[in-house]
Amino acid sequence: MDRIVILIRLAVAIFLFYVLNYLLYSTFNQIPDFISAPINVILVIGALYYVYKSRKQFIADNEDEEGMPLQLEKSSYFFLPLGAVIAFFLVYSSFRTSLYIDNGNAVPVEVTIASTTKTVAPNDFIVIDTPLGENEISINGKKKTINILDNGKWVYNVDNLNSYIEGTVDYADQEVRSINNTQDTTATKLSVDKIIHKEFFKLESDFIFEAPETISVSKDTQTGTVHTQTVLYRLPKGISQVK
Repeated sequence: MDRIVILIRLAVAIFLFYVLNYLLYSTFNQIPDFISAPINVILVIGALYYVYKSRKQFIADNEDEEGMPLQLEKSSYFFLPLGAVIAFFLVYSSFRTSLYIDNGNAVPVEVTIASTTKTVAPNDFIVIDTPLGENEISINGKKKTINILDNGKWVYNVDNLNSYIEGTVDYADQEVRSINNTQDTTATKLSVDKIIHKEFFKLESDFIFEAPETISVSKDTQTGTVHTQTVLYRLPKGISQVK
């Protein structure tokens, strides 16, 4: 089968299910996974059944498969499910984002948001995939509404107990490593004018709470180039109480 024809068929399948999923999530952005996934399965089964019945009718009318439309060929049994899976994850990722739940309490807290319930250990955090838009979040039964405006990473600071400061980390070559382009941390700087004490905010930094020891860069990067990344650190508890 010609590669162009294959790509066109796959693109058509992706487009079809992308539109259906986009309409689903744009209308019901809070729809839980255990509902949206079965809906997609039903859509795929329906599409496959349509192809099966149409193929059967075409063969009955023409007594063979010659001249059968492209959308009714057996390859549709492969392209429809594949296109549905790709489209589902494309739409799902565009309507979801990462929410960091940071618990500064000395005791665990139970968090419920977007039909997901998890326990956050003391002085620890978890990450939950959360729908865009207004979400009701429950912390140990206490409910609030937060509005996730767009994609990216967001932080919910439980009970507003923690404060944060943004710092920069410089990475630069200490030796040439042409295989994995590993860079080594050389310097860390904190910005006192970038202290954050909010209950809910969007993460603008490259990393959260700690910086990796190394980062990977393009193999075309010139040796000796310094790469500056931003990191959001927690401030010590004593400082955290200063508002």
